Amino acid sequence: MTDRYRTARDRGGNYLLSQMRADGGLGNLERGIADYYKAPLALLVCGHSCAAGRILNWVRQFGLLPNGDFGPRPAFAHGYYHTYYNAWLIMGAQRQGQFDLSQRGTDFLLTTWDSDSGAFFSSATERSPQTLQDVWITCGAGLAALYAGQLAEAAGVGRWLIRLRELQPDFPDRLYTVCSPVGGLCTAFSPAERARYEFVPAEPTNQYFFQPGIAAGFLAQLYKATGESAWLALAEEYLEQATIADDHHFTTYQSGKVGWAGAVLYTLTRKPAWRTLAARVGDWLVTMQAANGSWEAGENTIDFTSEMTIWLDEIDQALGSL
Repeated sequence: MTDRYRTARDRGGNYLLSQMRADGGLGNLERGIADYYKAPLALLVCGHSCAAGRILNWVRQFGLLPNGDFGPRPAFAHGYYHTYYNAWLIMGAQRQGQFDLSQRGTDFLLTTWDSDSGAFFSSATERSPQTLQDVWITCGAGLAALYAGQLAEAAGVGRWLIRLRELQPDFPDRLYTVCSPVGGLCTAFSPAERARYEFVPAEPTNQYFFQPGIAAGFLAQLYKATGESAWLALAEEYLEQATIADDHHFTTYQSGKVGWAGAVLYTLTRKPAWRTLAARVGDWLVTMQAANGSWEAGENTIDFTSEMTIWLDEIDQALGSL
């Protein structure tokens, strides 16, 4: 018996503390939101609420834009995943009780919600029938909506995931992850774009393994918020892809969200398969932690360390000291 997940989580939190600046910000100022957006939540789950509050106060002074968006934002953070950064910060601020940040951030985030499809647009500015809607971005925004009590929008995301699943021609062997309101499921894309549009669990190549993970994790949380059993059943259906995935997918940081989803589903169902899945990811994350407590990823080390710290906390909540 060991507290390996909790110990690794706390080492990750201590690394993040070491990266805080004297002004209350975190990491490289030039990277702005790309370094700090997950950190308030990561520090909070490690018991460092004061440090989380310092970061959020820095955001209040220097990062909150008049329209409710957050910055400073480097060029690479303006892509189709623009609002993914916002969603993490909203969740951290809401859990910390910094409601001015979470509410204004939510107000901006909801401008990207498509009431017709139920999804969130994968753009901070475009609102048209041709604008794409991704699993990753929609579910991240849906989680933030849940945290902020926006159940109508969160349920809309659930309905969109039902439709997305119904449109799949080869599930669970393949998951197409992008739709548009007018064109439906996007199945044509270039090789360079493949990771965004398609996940094939049996292939031992670097892919976005977090796509089924974030869908399942969101749906499990939606079930907890609503008590509607259909969401739990759909969550298990999406996470089925993890049970047939090639071993390669469990040797990348892309598996973090799968471990989280497995942990939440084990808590709700007590099915051994989900416990095994969560432990497999948790054990790999513990193994990959660097001596300084980080999960090394070059310029993204603070980002990845924040997220892996959060997922280890979720796995520890579900599995304890197994």
